[in-house]
Amino acid sequence: MPSLASFDVYPKTLKEFRQRTFAGALVSIVCAATISLLAGIEIADFLQVKTDDHLFVDTTRGQELRINMNITFPALPCSVFSLDTLDVSGNHADDLMRHISKTRLDAAGRALDPLPGSRGPAGLSSGGRRLLSGDSDNVPAAAAMRLSQPNTLLSKLLAELMPDVFEDKEAIAELRKHVGEGCRVTGFSWVKRVAGNFHFALTEEDQHTLLTVFHDRESLNVSHVIHELSFGDPYPGMVNPLDGMVKSLSTGSGYFQYYLKIVPTLYEDIRGNFVHTNQYSFTELFRTTREIDKLPAVYFHYEISPIMAKFSQRRRSFGSFLTGLCAIVGGVFTVAGMIDACIHRTMKLVAPGHLDK
Repeated sequence: MPSLASFDVYPKTLKEFRQRTFAGALVSIVCAATISLLAGIEIADFLQVKTDDHLFVDTTRGQELRINMNITFPALPCSVFSLDTLDVSGNHADDLMRHISKTRLDAAGRALDPLPGSRGPAGLSSGGRRLLSGDSDNVPAAAAMRLSQPNTLLSKLLAELMPDVFEDKEAIAELRKHVGEGCRVTGFSWVKRVAGNFHFALTEEDQHTLLTVFHDRESLNVSHVIHELSFGDPYPGMVNPLDGMVKSLSTGSGYFQYYLKIVPTLYEDIRGNFVHTNQYSFTELFRTTREIDKLPAVYFHYEISPIMAKFSQRRRSFGSFLTGLCAIVGGVFTVAGMIDACIHRTMKLVAPGHLDK
């Protein structure tokens, strides 16, 4: 085997010619500790899942947008406001309240029993405004007109001219029972994937009843807490900037407007599963009821971005990990050998007799 042994690039030295030193032992210990540390970092980096992000033009069409909400109105009874949507084409979402529920809350935020049979989009009890619902058997014919588009000023004027006709004592008495309550709105709804808005508003049809109980618009407190507001399914690490938002009004009331920019998002996990969802950013605007002649409300205006974001989870390849690990071991071992050789030669020059002991 002499010919094959000539290919050995790791020639061995005789044991008799090996010399072990204290300095070499220290270098060896430091070398082993350094290799262990760097190898641990390399293994941790290999096991870590990283996320790559890309932006590209969104070419998807014909999809719907899912709105998830969990919002509390601590100072408004469930019976005085409604949820509605409106897109740029003027269409309202069909069956909007199918997956959305309202929970009555007491002053401490505890859930109460639901109201008995409700009526209309605002959820008012059966003693609601008979005039504007067209119940002409209980009011004079001249006043029993149906308003296809409710007009606030006209409603005010008629209420002043004919207070006995417009004052629905049953509705007022029922509403007064719930003054001081709050309401939590939870669930989700599907809308068309175009720009639009969804809003929580007080119905103008029942304005006289509302103002009789609350006296003025400033008393209709639309303070709210947004526990959750998202669009689509969640994914790990997803951030919804409106989650946890608290808007509290100590005096007066107003008109809250949130402007949301929705970015379609595609998320791919480490196993190759995809989640089609959305992220968003927002700006906000608040105006008091003294600035605008409108009932208090909370509006969420949204636009769909033409750019889609893609997040992909990935892990380093095993080949890259193995290459890095070998580089660490070999590099540290080689550098440590060079340092040990330098120390050994230096000590021989400084104290030639010391190494012979």
